[in-house]
Amino acid sequence: MPARNTMRVLIPACVLLMGAVLAPVSASAQVAGLRATLILASDDPAAQDPRLDRVEFRLRRIFHFPYYRHYGDGAAAVNLPGEATLRLGHGNDLQIHATDAKDGRVRAQVRWLRDGNLVLNTTVVMSRGTPVILGGVSKAGGTLIVTLVAE
Repeated sequence: MPARNTMRVLIPACVLLMGAVLAPVSASAQVAGLRATLILASDDPAAQDPRLDRVEFRLRRIFHFPYYRHYGDGAAAVNLPGEATLRLGHGNDLQIHATDAKDGRVRAQVRWLRDGNLVLNTTVVMSRGTPVILGGVSKAGGTLIVTLVAE
């Protein structure tokens, strides 16, 4: 009789333990790393920044400025669906509501705030590892640009 009672407790305990161990593994598949970069495009001479190597050629085609300078960045891991705020510096924040899109892509509702004022409100669908360029905002002496990438 004691062995039977032990089995009644042991089997459900093992099932619960397996569920607790496997749940984080399945949840980790629904997490996206979001990384944003704030860039200042201008006519003022600046050294080429290796942090911008992945996007500078695209920025030149779109914005036609001769110089691009890293101005700030932010990153966060987000459960899908989930929300995060990326603080980029110089009063610029991205509020992001991200969901899992088809084919492993990430769909993000993005609100760009500058000093608390809404600058841009858009939705993007990102392929993981490919930066998306989120417009440009005038700033004395140039234009502020944000790139966003899901990893």
